[in-house]
Amino acid sequence: MAAGDSLGNQFNKQYQETIDLVKSRAIWRIGERVSEGEAFRCTCSKCRFESLHQRFDIIRHRLLFGKSIREVEAPRPMLRCRRCGEQRHLRDVGELVVPTTIALADDVRAQSESIAKQTTPPSAPSDELLTAIALFNEEASGPVRLIVFEGVVETIGSEHDDLLRAIGKALFLNQDQISGALAPSS
Repeated sequence: MAAGDSLGNQFNKQYQETIDLVKSRAIWRIGERVSEGEAFRCTCSKCRFESLHQRFDIIRHRLLFGKSIREVEAPRPMLRCRRCGEQRHLRDVGELVVPTTIALADDVRAQSESIAKQTTPPSAPSDELLTAIALFNEEASGPVRLIVFEGVVETIGSEHDDLLRAIGKALFLNQDQISGALAPSS
C-alpha cells in the first residue's frame, strides 16, 4: 500500500508540474462577459451633465486552448455614461446614487439598527453586519463608505466607541475618518 500511495503522490506531483508548465507557456484566450444592470440618472464626471447612466458588470475569463483549464475573475462593477460613453468603476463614484449601492447601504443601516435596538449592544460587529459591510465595500468608494459610517454612528450612538471603531475598520476607513465621524456626535 505504501508503494501505491507513493506512486499516486508522484503522479499528482508530475501532473501539477505539467499543468504549471502548460500555464506558463500556453496561449490563453481572454474574454469578457458583460452583464447589463440598472439604468439611473446622475451627474457625469466627464461631460458634467446630469444624464442617464448604465451599470454593468464585466467578468473576465481566460481559457486555455485545447484544455479544460479556465480561470474566472470576480465581476467588476462598472458605470457607463450614455451621453458621452465615459466608463468608470463604481468605486470611483463619490456619491450615493447607484441603486445597487444604495440597497447595499440600506442593508448595512438595517443591520446597525438591529444592533441599536438591542438592550446591550455587543462589543464587536455581528457576522450579519460584517457580511453586509463586505458586500457594500465591493461597490462603494471611500466618500460613500464614510457617509454610511456617519449614518451608522447616528443610529447606534457614539457611546459604543469600540463597536463603532470596529465597524469603521471593516468599512476600510482610516483612524482620522473614524475619529472625525465619532467626534461631532459626542
